[in-house]
Amino acid sequence: MKKITTLLAAALCVFAFSTQAQYIVSSNINAGVNPGNLNNDNEYPVGGGLPAGWATLFTGSVNTSTTPSWTANQTIPFSFQFDSTAVTSYKVSTNGVVTFDVASTVNPTSTNANLPSTSIPDNSVVIWGLFAGGTGDYIISKTFGTAPNRQHWIMFNSYSTLGAGWAYWSVVLEETSNNIYVVDQRTNTGPNTLTVGVQIDTATAFVVPGSPNITSNTTNGPTPADNSYYQFTPGTPPSLDAEIASINVASKVLVNTNTTISADIRNLGTTTLTSVEFHYRINNGAIQSDTIALNLAYAAQATINHTIQWNPSSTSASNTIEAWLEAPNNGVDQVPSNDTLNLEVAVGNGNTVAKTALFEQFTTAVCQFCPDGAWVAGQMESNYANVATVSIHSCFSTDQMTNQEAVDLCATLGVNAAPTGMVDRKLFPSESDVAFGRGAGYPNWTASTWASRSLSQANAGSPVDVVVGGIYDPVTRNITVNVTASFTDFTEPGGDLGISLMIVEDSVIGSGTGYDQINAYNTSTGHPFAGRGNPITNYPHRRVMRDILPSTFGDVAAIPANYALNTPYNRQFNFTLNNAWDASHVTLIGIVSKDGGPEIGQYEIYNIDREKLSIATAIDENKSLDKTLNIYPNPTNLPFTNVEFYMENSAFVQARITDITGKVVSIEDFGTLTQGNQRIQLNTQDLENGFYFVNLKVGEYEVSRKISILK
Repeated sequence: MKKITTLLAAALCVFAFSTQAQYIVSSNINAGVNPGNLNNDNEYPVGGGLPAGWATLFTGSVNTSTTPSWTANQTIPFSFQFDSTAVTSYKVSTNGVVTFDVASTVNPTSTNANLPSTSIPDNSVVIWGLFAGGTGDYIISKTFGTAPNRQHWIMFNSYSTLGAGWAYWSVVLEETSNNIYVVDQRTNTGPNTLTVGVQIDTATAFVVPGSPNITSNTTNGPTPADNSYYQFTPGTPPSLDAEIASINVASKVLVNTNTTISADIRNLGTTTLTSVEFHYRINNGAIQSDTIALNLAYAAQATINHTIQWNPSSTSASNTIEAWLEAPNNGVDQVPSNDTLNLEVAVGNGNTVAKTALFEQFTTAVCQFCPDGAWVAGQMESNYANVATVSIHSCFSTDQMTNQEAVDLCATLGVNAAPTGMVDRKLFPSESDVAFGRGAGYPNWTASTWASRSLSQANAGSPVDVVVGGIYDPVTRNITVNVTASFTDFTEPGGDLGISLMIVEDSVIGSGTGYDQINAYNTSTGHPFAGRGNPITNYPHRRVMRDILPSTFGDVAAIPANYALNTPYNRQFNFTLNNAWDASHVTLIGIVSKDGGPEIGQYEIYNIDREKLSIATAIDENKSLDKTLNIYPNPTNLPFTNVEFYMENSAFVQARITDITGKVVSIEDFGTLTQGNQRIQLNTQDLENGFYFVNLKVGEYEVSRKISILK
């Protein structure tokens, strides 16, 4: 599936008008491309992967937040006009200001305010609130394109922000058009609280709405695919211009359910906006029209709701909502290019199956705090039946268990720190990174962010069922594995669905550098790793990710873009188990996930299935348990519920009931049952109303189902 990129244009706020010239300010949020598409360089630090051709104007060595400095004067490589006046050179402040008044001695601190301001030189472009925090903060420049359509980029590279993180922002000068762009390229935290604008003098400025509290709209992705930018175009604002800035509809809605079509709009005309026609249609169908009464001043924004709701009558993986504005104040919109937006939405049925969440912990042997992270992950693995944990040896450093897949996961979704972790590779709301810290460690593991998010994801259910089955030959170590996905509902649009197989080995022990675990808790009385040494020799590295087949983010050809519900999609894997890996400690994890490409917000694991290789030579010996397991009544208002299932072989049977926090509330042993159809009865008399999980263990095989108590 491919996401339809929504381009937001022309958000204008002019606080004062110059007698010489004016600028029209437009906001291209989530543009997914740099302005003009001339610069496609990846956004990496100087000396750390940045493509060639960039010139260094400033090298950070000290914090300049309160004592800024200016670069040497730089020559603009083509003819350029600022405020209708030709300029040939500029200089850059270490606090985020580019000025064409190269003789100015005004020195802005990083404490930003709104424009115009006496703290900013005349004739300047500002990203006020950035500052050089020390070594690793650079100002660099590069020219892209060919005459007469070149762009000169001035980048604040891996720069410090008031949000205590780092960011990449650029000022861009464009030949011929004389446009100025401010590009939001990359960030690792927030909020940034920036002022973005153009100052003509201390009485006249043109700023982006929201200044001085502009926050970054990008992620940690190093490509232009997640970039946003603001455009300053010489010219006079129109008198009538209504812009549709966004369509506010969830990425997945329910069939046969009324859905309100909502939109954010802006008045970009100088005349107060009193009314506008609001139209939408679904998949090029019938047009629904509404007239909205307003009282929007110049540059103001409002949210409007269409009075005719959309009630989709059938499920579908992809539906296009086209929404547009017409007839501002019953007149003609003078800028029709910003009147229409499209949004891709799935229509689902709400059906889910039991889910197992996957928690992936970034760790390394040289990480001193990682033993505590391993302890937290171990508690999650032991106590949450519907959460699987694995260790990804990458991000902070490398060790003897690092592999290419670990490096790929870190480069795409990690934060170059450990111990951090990902839950289903999901970007959580209000965060810019997929990987995050544990929050709480020993002894309060249940209060950790890792545990709470993992459990929440697992208990949410999944729109896809995943089943792993296959054959393992312990003599040749050849393995044939089938991972089958069957969707009960559609997923949200965006990214490409795929199937992968992860190979995990538990309790990996080696000797020397790359295996001995650095341990910050050796002298921490009471900690599980107190007195174990620093480093810990013969340390058992738990649940180590050894490989992902066929590649890090799976086979996106295994599931078609127009996949059908309740239809199995299979991917077979044939391989030989590495002789260095202990087969008795190997687990195979089948994964159905979404590959978001350069958009880290479009990655997600929807469900997994895991099987231990050591249970038998046939991985799918008890697979019929998945297919035949039936719990009834469910929901139940009785003091019991029945569990029916089929057993391939005689085995010991145990049923464990856990609440939604993972706490075990009941354990019942049923002894060794024989091959064939079985029915057991679970005691639910003492359970309070709510959701629970029945974890049925037959021999070494375990399967989980959700039940509901309604008394």
